[in-house]
Amino acid sequence: MTKILLPSSYVELTGDVQQCLLLAKEQGFSIDSIELGVSPTQLIQLVQGQQITSISTDLNVEERALDLADYVFVYRSNILVEHYLQQTRNAIFIGIQDVDSTQRDRDYSQFDIWRHPSTNEVRALSVLLDSCANTAPEYHLCWVLTLLALDFPLEDSLTLARAMQASAKSVSRETLSSRAWRIVDAWPAQYSDFPTPVLEDNRIGIKVGWHAGRDLSPFETLSESSLGLYPVVDDVDWIERLLPMGVTTIQLRIKNPDQDDLEQQIKKAIDLGRQHNAQVFINDYWQLAIKHGAFGVHLGQEDIEQSNLSQLNHAGICLGLSTHGYYELLRIVQISPSYIALGHIFPTTTKQMPSQPQGVVRLALYQKLIDSIPYGDRTGVPTVAIGGIDQSNADEVWQCGVTSLAVVRAITLAKSPQQVIEFFNQLMGSNLIGATEHKEVIEHA
Repeated sequence: MTKILLPSSYVELTGDVQQCLLLAKEQGFSIDSIELGVSPTQLIQLVQGQQITSISTDLNVEERALDLADYVFVYRSNILVEHYLQQTRNAIFIGIQDVDSTQRDRDYSQFDIWRHPSTNEVRALSVLLDSCANTAPEYHLCWVLTLLALDFPLEDSLTLARAMQASAKSVSRETLSSRAWRIVDAWPAQYSDFPTPVLEDNRIGIKVGWHAGRDLSPFETLSESSLGLYPVVDDVDWIERLLPMGVTTIQLRIKNPDQDDLEQQIKKAIDLGRQHNAQVFINDYWQLAIKHGAFGVHLGQEDIEQSNLSQLNHAGICLGLSTHGYYELLRIVQISPSYIALGHIFPTTTKQMPSQPQGVVRLALYQKLIDSIPYGDRTGVPTVAIGGIDQSNADEVWQCGVTSLAVVRAITLAKSPQQVIEFFNQLMGSNLIGATEHKEVIEHA
C-alpha cells in the first residue's frame, strides 16, 4: 500500500493528484494500492511500505518545516544557476532562469536542478521556453507526487513532470475552469515535449565523462529489420554454436575483465561474425572491439563513463546503450547511438540491476517516445527489450512495439536452443533476414 498524505494547507491539490492518478490508470498503471489522505504533519508524506519520504515546498508551508523534509521543492527562487552548489543537499530547484547564454543555447530558458539521492551527483534538466509557458508549480508538484507513488525514481519523476507541463500548454484555458486547464488527457509521447538532461555545465559541476561535444557524428544506423532476435551470451562457444542456427545478431558479455582468454574470445567472436555475416556486439571491452574491428559495442550506463565515444565513433562501430528510464534515455539520445536497450523488463538474475523491473506498461510508453526521436533519415531509434524475457512473456513485450528482443537464459538454459530461436523468429514476424538485405546492412555499417 502506498499513501500520498497532504497537509491541510495543500488539501486543494487532492483533486489534481486524483486526476493525475486516473490518467496513469488509463495508460495501464495500477493505482488500486495508492491512497490519498491527510498528513499528520506540515509536510507532504509519501508512505511506501515502511519507507516514509517527506516533501516540502515554498508554495504553501511554514519556513521552519523546510529543513525537516527529505526533499525541498523550491519553485519561487531567483538564485543564479551557479549559486545552486551553495544550497542544501535536499533542495530541488524548479525553473531557475538561465541567464548565461555563453554556457547554454539561447533556446533554453530554465533549469531544474537537484542532487541524486544516493550519489549526491548534481543533475539538471534544460527546459525549452515554449515548454515553460502557462505552467503552474502546483501542477508540477502533483505530477511529481503521482510519479513517485508509482515507483518512478526521482530523476524520471522530474523529467516526466516537465513533459506533462509541456503537454498541458496546448489545452485551452478559456474553455475550462481555472484549475482544470492544467490537467492533460494524454501521456506525453513526443520528443519535443520532453526536457533535455544537461551533460556539461561547469557552473553546477556537471561533466559526464562520455560527453564528446557537438562535433561527435551520429553512430552508424541500423535498418529497421536488422537486429531481430538478440541473444546475449557469456562465452564465445555459444556464438560458435548459435550463428549456424540462423542467429544474425548476438552479444558477447564476459563479466570478468581478468579472464585469461578475454582477448582471444573477443577476437574469435568478431571473426565468427565475419564468417557468418552476423552482427556481433562486444559488451564493455570497447578498446579490444576497436582493435579487432568489431561490428558493434554495447555499453551499460555505468560503463559509458569509462569509454571514449570519439574513438568508437571514428572507428565506425555501431553503438548500443542500456537505459533504465526516461532520464537515462534522454541523456544518451544526445549522442545518437545505433540502438537503445530498454530494461530490465522483468526480474532477472543474470546481473545485479540498479533499478526496479520496468514492466510492459512503461516499456510501451518509452517506445512511443522513442518512435518520435530523429534517427538518420527517419524517426524511431531501434530498441532492444532486455531482462527476464522468455517464451512465456515474449509476446506481450513484442506487442509494445520494440525492434528486437534480447534473451539470455531463454536460450542458454534451453534443451533445444534451435526451437527457441524458431519460436522467437516466428513471433517477431519473420525468420532470417534475407542474405542480400543482411549483407547490405553489414556493408553499410
